[in-house]
Amino acid sequence: MDFRILGSLQASADGVTVPLGGVIKRRLAAYLLLNADRVVPTHKLLDVLWPEETPRTARKMIGNAVRGLRLDLAHGAPETRAVLLTRAPGYQLRVDPDAVDLFRFRRTVERARAEAGAGAHAAAARTLREALGLWRGAALADLAEDGLKWPELDGLESERLDALENYFEAGLAIGNHHELLGELQTAVAEDPLRERLSGQLMLALYRCGRQTEALSVFRRIRGELVEQYGLEPSRELQRLERDILEHAPDLDMPSAAPTEPVTVEHQRASEQARVPSLVGQQAARRPDVSGAPLMSRVLSRMAPDGRHDHGVVPALVEDGGRQGTGHRAGHRRGRVSVVLVWVRHDLPDGHDLDGVQQAMAEIEALMRQECARNGGIVGSATAPMYSAVFGADSPRRDDATRAVRTAFAVRDWLDFSRLRGGASSARLHVAVGTGDACLAYLSAHHGVPSVTGDPVDRCFRLLAMAPEGQVRVCEATRRATEPDISYHLGPEPPDGWEAVRSRPAAFHGLQTEDAFLGTG
Repeated sequence: MDFRILGSLQASADGVTVPLGGVIKRRLAAYLLLNADRVVPTHKLLDVLWPEETPRTARKMIGNAVRGLRLDLAHGAPETRAVLLTRAPGYQLRVDPDAVDLFRFRRTVERARAEAGAGAHAAAARTLREALGLWRGAALADLAEDGLKWPELDGLESERLDALENYFEAGLAIGNHHELLGELQTAVAEDPLRERLSGQLMLALYRCGRQTEALSVFRRIRGELVEQYGLEPSRELQRLERDILEHAPDLDMPSAAPTEPVTVEHQRASEQARVPSLVGQQAARRPDVSGAPLMSRVLSRMAPDGRHDHGVVPALVEDGGRQGTGHRAGHRRGRVSVVLVWVRHDLPDGHDLDGVQQAMAEIEALMRQECARNGGIVGSATAPMYSAVFGADSPRRDDATRAVRTAFAVRDWLDFSRLRGGASSARLHVAVGTGDACLAYLSAHHGVPSVTGDPVDRCFRLLAMAPEGQVRVCEATRRATEPDISYHLGPEPPDGWEAVRSRPAAFHGLQTEDAFLGTG
């Protein structure tokens, strides 16, 4: 049998899900899995199963749950079965460590630690990404949703964050600061007082040439530490701030740093697979995100020659006869607007998975339709993440407005779909960012640019914090679109402006305005 606790509790035998029944039996199975191969005393089970008030029939209820769990464990081939034994003064669950995702995670992290210790940082980064990919959400998220608060769960979250920080450390050691920036910003937004994460974000920003933003991260965490706890940041973080102010050579990339990218996408089939988020998995700050996107996948692709290009990688779409500008290779700067759409699904037992796939297909088709209508370029879809770029090839004065209108179409699709009885489980987060970006034209992309820079970073920050079902935009987008778009007023940080609707006058001339800027 196979057991998964890094997310909602799941058990399967020969690829078939094994239901674990009611709350008491699921809690019993979860706690025994956390303590696999150890004897758990009955009095400890009483405490963890009924943390507030133990019913008079509690021991009998444990006995019933044990009998039911033994029946569940009888599924699958005999050589792969877990065994629940009665061992004084309680019970012991004997299970193959390879059958539990938690133990596979720990073993993989240990392998990465050895690789990093040997200086193989690229290998360590890949190994840690493999380990973090085992997480489907907060550990035992379904039980935590019911108010379960075991100290062991806090310990597991700490293990995940340690692995995440080690992953960032390995990536920074091989020069992947651009690729990691979006994930780092999201991680820091979720754990703003975790100093090592903030230091890694500061270093990544500095190496990306964004010294002011790196220093603002330090000012933010110092202010919060002083205000909440009366503490100054650690010596390490203070030293990093001084080094940034002084442009210390130690902060630069080592000249011998490997250039091997962290993420390798081998085949088209693997591009279609959903990859769990490495960062958005704390139950206290965000709902269970089983199957949530690894955001950087939308913005990171592998060219056939093995080089990594970071940014939104659009796919060619029809746009009223418009095509790319003929760029074959090289880079240029330009002002663009980027739309990012993150789709989450609540998937209770028995949910219609075919309906989920249908919903994702409809969203992708809608993105392509709206990009064609509004003059944008749809990004390569890696469900459940979708992207679009406006102004990459033939900039228009109202590119930002066109981007927001595309975002409205996605938001309104969800309301319409629910009215007709579909997509009831979908949860949308939509963000629009505008700003100067680097447009990289690679021959492998047939003249279609990848996009890196402020608008992408702003979208990441908005997606990490914006409420579901709303279109959130950065300040630059709001200023560019205010004559055409109505907004709910409010300060931009940290959640951005909520775009509400198009103003009536905005519809006139939107489809006929000619490009007014060159693309060189």
